[in-house]
Amino acid sequence: MTAERTVLLVEDNDDLASLYRRYLDGEYRVRSARTGREAIRKATPAVDLVVLDHKLPDMLGTDIHDQFRTSGLTTPVVMVSGTDPELLPDSDGIAAWLIKPFYKEELQETVQAVLTAAEPER
Repeated sequence: MTAERTVLLVEDNDDLASLYRRYLDGEYRVRSARTGREAIRKATPAVDLVVLDHKLPDMLGTDIHDQFRTSGLTTPVVMVSGTDPELLPDSDGIAAWLIKPFYKEELQETVQAVLTAAEPER
């Protein structure tokens, strides 16, 4: 069932993007974006979940999340950050936070939990 799910991975650091992709490949179809603008273009209703780095070169992940919601996109977002989410403004509505560094299992378990929680909505 999970192989049918699509995850949009938004990360500007090539090494981290490659690592996270390896964590998710085989379980999910993984699409990639390196900037906020690219993420906004690629985030469609066909995407089941977005794994979104909070600090991108062109915008903040919370601003991207807000744009998703303003446009009507309800896809759940897992935000990845090196900063404690309690210290970040406007973090309401984020399905889950992962604080760097994290282990493979943390990403996999978080993605699965968020997708499972979102199933009745989709």
